[in-house]
Amino acid sequence: MMGLTLKETKIAADGRFLYLVDNERGEKQLLEPLNLTLSSKERMYIELLSDLRQIIQKPLDIKGKLKIVCYLGIVKFKEETCLMFSYDDELWKNWPRKGLKVYSPREVAEAAIAMLGLVEIAEETELAFGGFFPGDLFPLGSGGWGMLDPRIQNLLAPYRRGGEDREYYSPPEVIAGSSWSAKSYLYTLGLTMYSLVTGVFPFPLENRRETVTAILQEEPIDPRYYQGEIGEGLAILILKMLKKKVELRPDHDYLKKEFGRIVETGSFDASPEEGIKFREEAVLVKKKVEQKRKRYWRWQRFKWPSAIAAVALIFFIMLSRGGYEEKITPETKPLEVVNIFYEGIKNLDTLQLEEPLAKGVGKEFVNMVTFLHVTSKMRQAYELLNTPFLVMEEVTIEEDKNSTSEAPSYTVNYRLKIFEGGEYRIQERQDRLVLKRVKKEWRIGDLDSQVLTEKLEPILGEDPSQALDR
Repeated sequence: MMGLTLKETKIAADGRFLYLVDNERGEKQLLEPLNLTLSSKERMYIELLSDLRQIIQKPLDIKGKLKIVCYLGIVKFKEETCLMFSYDDELWKNWPRKGLKVYSPREVAEAAIAMLGLVEIAEETELAFGGFFPGDLFPLGSGGWGMLDPRIQNLLAPYRRGGEDREYYSPPEVIAGSSWSAKSYLYTLGLTMYSLVTGVFPFPLENRRETVTAILQEEPIDPRYYQGEIGEGLAILILKMLKKKVELRPDHDYLKKEFGRIVETGSFDASPEEGIKFREEAVLVKKKVEQKRKRYWRWQRFKWPSAIAAVALIFFIMLSRGGYEEKITPETKPLEVVNIFYEGIKNLDTLQLEEPLAKGVGKEFVNMVTFLHVTSKMRQAYELLNTPFLVMEEVTIEEDKNSTSEAPSYTVNYRLKIFEGGEYRIQERQDRLVLKRVKKEWRIGDLDSQVLTEKLEPILGEDPSQALDR
């Protein structure tokens, strides 16, 4: 973009750059480099910019304690492609404090109150932003907090270095295939607070398999074992939000009241005696958690020849499916595209599942099917376990009354049985799909999935994955 003059550069604690520039009229503006791992020559890069522009054209108008910073557009500045936003004095002054390893208990409690307001709005307006993530937030001073447009950050994460960690902030029920709920957002809020106040992500990050297993099976240890200065009330609230079982997490109103009480009374910090106690116990508690994880993975290696063989099998499973033949052509009708999608789910076939989806749509289903496919193949190979990992029943597909030839839409009802531990999680689900043309072929451009009812049904026999809980 012509006419932009660089005045100053600031670097956040997490390494993100922010440029202060003057435009041709002498007005201040801020630029944030995209810093993508994609080459600008790749087709995906062009499609990503197109998606970004569509989001930018629909700015969030949210009034609350959490200041949402939305972008104005995408510009080329020198050799970099940047996101541009209006000059904001609070953002500019506080940018160096964005991404600090640890924030004070007071700041984190104040951040919680600000974020709770967005949870309420997300539930009321169906604002899908993929949950909270520490890298989106920045302190404003005087108890205020801001957030970079989370829709943009969520979209860019897979194409930025370190962005893959964002998916680990998903709650266990979403990773397992359930839909987002208000309490799912509260889990991500709790996990974000845990990271902000301790500087630690409470699950192992050595490899994806261990990370996902820990998220599904563990609850984090008390954050005071990492930072003894945290007050008891704040620590307990964080742990309540991080309960594995959704029904055990507190609701929005309770948290709003309790965090408000902590801020009003100023009870952010532990007493000196409490701090000493947790620091003294920390080494032993962390060691016990590590030993528990090691016992679990030793058990896995006992059942499976070696960890290397297991990893090799995953790659073999995924790569051996390279012969998939695409089914959709310009002549394929919308209803046939919908059927291909649900056949992919039923068959645990990720490639067939992904073909009918427009880019970025249906990530929940892709993650679930990929996870179940790999897990089922490994356990069938090493444990001779033949229990179906996913069963789809009573599928009905009906075209909507407001469906049009330009945007065909369907409502699909079905029962999904997902194998978890020694039981099935049985969900009555309803999906609404809207199709669009992508390069002359029909694709699912919008997919809204809801879990209508959910229950657990025991299966005879013990599932060894529960060994970590013992």
